[in-house]
Amino acid sequence: MASNKFKVSSTKVNGIKINNYYYAGKSAKIYNQLAKQTAVDSIKLFTKKYGPYPYFELDLTESPFGSDTGGMEYSGLVMIAQDTFARKKAASKEDYDSVIENVSHEVAHQWFFNTVGNDEYTEPWLDEGMAEFSEDIIFDLSPINKIPKKYDEADTAYNGRKSFYSLLRYLMGEKKFDQAMRDYYQTYYLKQATGKDFIAIIKKHDNSKAVNDLIKRYISPKYLQ
Repeated sequence: MASNKFKVSSTKVNGIKINNYYYAGKSAKIYNQLAKQTAVDSIKLFTKKYGPYPYFELDLTESPFGSDTGGMEYSGLVMIAQDTFARKKAASKEDYDSVIENVSHEVAHQWFFNTVGNDEYTEPWLDEGMAEFSEDIIFDLSPINKIPKKYDEADTAYNGRKSFYSLLRYLMGEKKFDQAMRDYYQTYYLKQATGKDFIAIIKKHDNSKAVNDLIKRYISPKYLQ
């Protein structure tokens, strides 16, 4: 996408250039700093947890979307919904949270959907669920947690899958879970993975009864045959 109204601000992390394209406004400077820092934090953390970002550049752009759409991901490109944040004199906590949520979520898709591919229609839990889970571990960097909100249908579609990963990490322990995720990422780097592939990697690292019971709770046995 292109616009003659874009401002651009760039930084580097781990040798990766991050370009943030955004529109002018009363709080544009704050938006730019927040979006860019969230991208930096995301790349650092996801590289540590999963493996390296596959490109030398990442572009963030403010983009016009319809209601209830926070953003969209493409290879090396993160599109963030153009809302009212940058146009406000004083942004609210919800505005700040929204930017962090959307940027970290879409950056996480650079790992899961882009680098490790999957069938997004039949197995969205492999990319959307993981992006939601990754969004939460970005918030874990801060002592201030997100305020719980009432779930709607879209929340359930995304967060229900995220719960599986959160419980899996709890049962396996963070160290073993992170090892399994790095193994999964490295094994299917620039390849297509399935749910069966993911579960096989998990069981390779932890085949305990507790983990198997969790898998049975969330995933139909016929699905894994």
